[in-house]
Amino acid sequence: MAALPPGLKNWHWRTKGCEPWAKEWFAEKLTGVEANGVSITEVQDVEGDCELGMRKSKLITVYDQRITMKWKATTKDGEDVEGSLVAPEVAHDMDEDEYRFEASLSSGSGTEADAFLQTARKALANKLRPLFQQFPKDMIATHGKDLLDDANASPSGSGASTPATSSTPAPASAPSVTSASSTTKAPTAKGLSLNTSTVRVSGEFQCDAETLFDFLTNPQKIPAWSRNPAQMAPEVGAEVSLFGGNVRGKVEKVDRPKSFVSTWRAPTWPEGHFGQLETLLDQGSSSTTLTLVLRGCPIGKEDETESNLYAFYIRGLQSIGLGSML
Repeated sequence: MAALPPGLKNWHWRTKGCEPWAKEWFAEKLTGVEANGVSITEVQDVEGDCELGMRKSKLITVYDQRITMKWKATTKDGEDVEGSLVAPEVAHDMDEDEYRFEASLSSGSGTEADAFLQTARKALANKLRPLFQQFPKDMIATHGKDLLDDANASPSGSGASTPATSSTPAPASAPSVTSASSTTKAPTAKGLSLNTSTVRVSGEFQCDAETLFDFLTNPQKIPAWSRNPAQMAPEVGAEVSLFGGNVRGKVEKVDRPKSFVSTWRAPTWPEGHFGQLETLLDQGSSSTTLTLVLRGCPIGKEDETESNLYAFYIRGLQSIGLGSML
């Protein structure tokens, strides 16, 4: 597989894994947080992916983590009351009021213990919200220089400087739609024949095929561009659920990082009907072309489907800095 030219290092996607640092950060910042006599005594676990990416010298945080903490309080009689507080999802695309918390009691009983539990669930949890919002800022402040210095230190090989970026995101290649020359009939779940055609869209991205493949198939990274939780794995038979469950299917074939094929249906399609989406990644000398070929699109749904594939996939990937340059 061809590598991207060194002169484009600042333009294609670069990443740095930050999971160990994240665990240390949460342990340092959350331990000792207190509300009305209830305090966090330990951050027991931080699970999930956490990385910092760079594209066109723009730093982007990508993370989705589950944080488990222990809390403690003391009654008027000197009895220790303890429990756990869990934040099931702390992700890069969440606002301060979107975090959820689950609190439980592990020792202690009575009215005071119940009151402490409610404090942990509400007041203590609310103390954590602004800290969770500070997390990506500190990640960039701590690790951003490493990515920028690494990119600037890499020799271009040609002496050419990195092109200046535009304030307006560069558009990907114009989408194209191709209908089958002859109408095909596809069976639905109810055994009815349905006239279908083929829709195709494509875009060019300044990253290697492996990076783009990972963003398309890794359920921890898909939310970065889809803005919704995702169910996906680059394995034959894996269930697919994207865009809040509006797109569903199952993986049928994988050739990493060149292509993968899955069944695919949109919510506006006839009940029980699935098309077949072939995702092709063609890495060139300086970019990777992503082509989506959707076979089995119901006649009359071509324009809608083409527009959605382009907006949600191509534009979505552009929104995190993987778009093409002019």
